[in-house]
Amino acid sequence: MRRELRVGPHHVTIIGTGHVFKKSIAEVRTVIDAQRPTYVCVELDVNRYHALRTGERATFGDMMRHHGLRVALLGSLLSMIQSEIGEDFGVMPGTEMITAVDVARDVGADVHFIDREVSVTLSRLVGKMTFREKVKTVVGALLSLTPLKRDVPVSQFDESFVEQLLREFKRFSPHAFEVLIEERNIYMARYIVSLLSRAAEPATLVVVVGAGHLVGVVSLLEAESHGGQNNT
Repeated sequence: MRRELRVGPHHVTIIGTGHVFKKSIAEVRTVIDAQRPTYVCVELDVNRYHALRTGERATFGDMMRHHGLRVALLGSLLSMIQSEIGEDFGVMPGTEMITAVDVARDVGADVHFIDREVSVTLSRLVGKMTFREKVKTVVGALLSLTPLKRDVPVSQFDESFVEQLLREFKRFSPHAFEVLIEERNIYMARYIVSLLSRAAEPATLVVVVGAGHLVGVVSLLEAESHGGQNNT
């Protein structure tokens, strides 16, 4: 899944990936190699990139010491869910992001990590979610009942399916949806706008984000582009 748009004089392609689908990896590689863009932005923060690259992820004890028990528990749970899904599809989570970085460097593009620091997101998640939401998330995850753990055939993975999944996620846990989806959409869109505002000449940009962020980030960038045009 991908969208193309203009932000001022700049051409932006946003690829929405399924973090555990081989098809997404192939699309990322093909688009970046064909466009040879000025910039490639990925939905990672620097620390998460290094963890994916080296395989040295923070232990539960490390997370607890630095961020507290609740953040450590929630972070470990979300990591476990994503890893299990990745094993089912034969792709480890984050592989498409690593591919984007590698191909970007092969074609001479500047790489930018545009996501909010994961510890900040987890801390906000713990603070925002109600006790009921936390219990639902833990129990649902363990029993494979949350939208995050649904089996998704590759043939059904399209924008309408993702929109349905996001609606279910928002109903399941409104505060988790706000922190994990909406806040990060804003953070990443602002990063992209700031990056393009510093470009000395018209640039091409490929952005690789999870499919759940595609529509939101595109909408924010379109609003920024239209707002900029109205102010000129």
